[in-house]
Amino acid sequence: PVVERWSFPMEAGEFAALKSRLALGRAHDVTTVITRGSQVAVVRKNNYPTGAYRMPSGGVHPEESFLDGAIREAKEETGLEIDIEGYLLYMLVTFKHEDESARWSTHVLLARLLSGQLDPMDKREIADARWVDWEELLGKIQLSLQGAGLGGLAYRAQLHEKIQEVLVDRGKIERASH
Repeated sequence: PVVERWSFPMEAGEFAALKSRLALGRAHDVTTVITRGSQVAVVRKNNYPTGAYRMPSGGVHPEESFLDGAIREAKEETGLEIDIEGYLLYMLVTFKHEDESARWSTHVLLARLLSGQLDPMDKREIADARWVDWEELLGKIQLSLQGAGLGGLAYRAQLHEKIQEVLVDRGKIERASH
């Protein structure tokens, strides 16, 4: 995978939520890039602003394999059956609030759609799932993520751009004009 190191500021509330995950032993997420032709699956969490979507992601449980955890998370958030095709990115992120910092990692995997319809299974966490083209993801959705004023969503916005760059470099998609 491509490896990068980024840093993002966070507001007090979201930094506290991140620290609570870290205290439980979770310092990562696995993000799946699920494509269907020129479209990609995105989800909106219940606590996200309207229009703020991101690719499905979540944590791998200690008792499951890395791939099994990624497939389970994708199924819970999208309702789709997938197969993992490749490991695209390993992101090492430092989130900061005032004089504190916390490290996080994101593993970005390319997934192949096997079957199913977009219909989130975990309705407590996911408000909506839909297919979007890269132009919408890096246009209107990007503006919603960046405009939310939250470091975690700003990170997701920049991550979407990097994912597109890696997929273009690998000949998997053509660059979206946004």
